[in-house]
Amino acid sequence: MGVKIKVYDLSLEISPELPTHIGDPVIVMRPKVLYEKSGYNVLSITLGTHSGTHIDVPFHVLKDGESLDKIPLEKYAGNAAFIDVDKGQNQEITEEDLNGWDLEEGNILIVRTGWECKKYHKDYFSGFPYFTEGAADYLISKKIKTLGVDTPSVDGLEQKGIFHKKILRAGIGIVESLINLKELTGKILFFSAMPLNLKAADGSPVRAVAIEGIHEY
Repeated sequence: MGVKIKVYDLSLEISPELPTHIGDPVIVMRPKVLYEKSGYNVLSITLGTHSGTHIDVPFHVLKDGESLDKIPLEKYAGNAAFIDVDKGQNQEITEEDLNGWDLEEGNILIVRTGWECKKYHKDYFSGFPYFTEGAADYLISKKIKTLGVDTPSVDGLEQKGIFHKKILRAGIGIVESLINLKELTGKILFFSAMPLNLKAADGSPVRAVAIEGIHEY
């Protein structure tokens, strides 16, 4: 018998209706080839590297940071601890919010704040919770390999990317705009967020999933 698994989709649906950050490319999806004319369909898609659920890599915020093609895929897959840090508009996620959880070295940490309730709304990019510089220092000390969140950014709008820069410089991956985390909090599950194979990119949309029934170890 095969292994019985359950897959949880943690990714935003990409469509022209999906809001994007100010200054980022808007999503455009148009039929390029039609079945009625050619016997098959091909869709033309335009989007940014940070559209929807996505990863950030060092090149996103560090001038000499590694680009996507230099980073091993293992960074975005493995056992993940799903935790609940309930936060509202413009609230900080601090070291104190995180240090009550048992974080194992080399694992992935997925943080649910509740902001995913704003998904698909225009105010999704306004006033979301964010991590403090102290929280970055704490996560670096715990030696996690990747941080995932249900907010569109790990940094507040006025932080000038300080959390991004600290975390990415320390070799910790970032996955932003996750959804469907509520029923997973408190669990340890296998997590995967595979990027597109893009050369010299600063990030990539991903199909993030949690899988119940398999474990890395």
